[in-house]
Amino acid sequence: MTDDPRLEALRTGMVVSYWAAAQPGDPAIVSPHGDRTFAQLNAGANRLARALRRRGLGAGDAMCLLSANRPEFAEVVAGSQRCGLRLTPLNWHLTGDEAGYIVADCGATALIADARFAETARDAAAAAPGATVRLSVGGHIEGFDPYDEAIGPEDGGDIDDPVLGTSMLYTSGTTGRPKGVHRPRGATAGAGGAGSAGSVLASFRAAGDGPSMHLCTGPLYHAAPLAFSLAVPMAQGMGVVLMDGWDAEEALRLIERYRITHTHMVPTMFHRLLSLPHEVRARYDTSSLRFVLHGAAPCPVPIKQAVIDWWGPVVFEYYAATEGGASFVTSEEWLARPGTVGKPPTDDHVRVLDDQGAEVAPGEVGTIYIKAPKGAEFEYYNDPAKTASAYRSGYFTLGELRRVSITGGPPVTICKIPAAASRGASWGADGTIVFSVADPRSGLLSVPAGGG
Repeated sequence: MTDDPRLEALRTGMVVSYWAAAQPGDPAIVSPHGDRTFAQLNAGANRLARALRRRGLGAGDAMCLLSANRPEFAEVVAGSQRCGLRLTPLNWHLTGDEAGYIVADCGATALIADARFAETARDAAAAAPGATVRLSVGGHIEGFDPYDEAIGPEDGGDIDDPVLGTSMLYTSGTTGRPKGVHRPRGATAGAGGAGSAGSVLASFRAAGDGPSMHLCTGPLYHAAPLAFSLAVPMAQGMGVVLMDGWDAEEALRLIERYRITHTHMVPTMFHRLLSLPHEVRARYDTSSLRFVLHGAAPCPVPIKQAVIDWWGPVVFEYYAATEGGASFVTSEEWLARPGTVGKPPTDDHVRVLDDQGAEVAPGEVGTIYIKAPKGAEFEYYNDPAKTASAYRSGYFTLGELRRVSITGGPPVTICKIPAAASRGASWGADGTIVFSVADPRSGLLSVPAGGG
């Protein structure tokens, strides 16, 4: 136990309950599919927890969620967190076969699905007969029970015996089948990415003084939106406005309408915002913004410079992936060295190695290895060989680096970026990690051979 009730709530999966007691009528979720106050969100989470327990689920069991950005997504996250479940959100772009593989591989005994993706949900359920508890959100899915009818009769009061749950997200699967990134119970993705998470959270909190609202711009099944656009705002008692699909002008309208203070974006979103006509950008008041976090892909220097010129020094960047994080940089630090993704938090947190595992010299290109935190090391679920291949002497890497030549141009080092995976990198003389990026819409990172 702790004297801080909010920390105790975090440790038992009841942080939404904490804020429901402190600010019951404040908006927790605002979306085109309905809204929730903190009291309503907490009651829904309790009802779901009881409904799942009634259907035989208990601490340690696995559950999958296939849903667009809607209030029920947040309810399922909060409900699973307080009854000890391991939640795996599913990418709704997957085919039914691909989704079914994940449902079966993670051992899910429950599948909650949005009727918007009914065909995928039916096919996934057929491929994973172990998921016997099936609930449909927002409409009918053959073979699924209606979510509202399942949770409606249950008591919305706080459960008496909360058990902290966890989540297990799957990699993009660019080589072979995707794999779940699994950590011990009680170890979070934030712990796994401690190199950047601590700085992100500290800056997030510092920018949260006074009335605050977060804009969720990306799908919540992704690791970054799930963490930075739902889990972190909920932990801070911050309401979240959910976008149901990206639209640049709509994002500006929502920033003005709800006086958004915090958001998470990716470089392609910056590019599309900057591509709007000047008169459209000038139409909306974005002065409320205090913390604009970005990552998941490399950002071209001119794009980021233009965003900082527009919104001011409120832009923060992290270098991380589902498996863990390496660095974090503020606007001021980036302006002093455009293109950097910051310094690692400790001298030994990041290593840049050649193919033989030797440290590369400043200016040379190598593969990034990140120190695995003790007690929160990840493993690829059901794949010890893949887990072993990711580690080298207590450090892990996220992918491979390949050297190629492009016709008509100089040699370059290119690394495909799957869901914020590893990038070719070089050490700057001042200890920063240096990347060079050309196309904001590309999934490829280009670094001149022999240096950043």
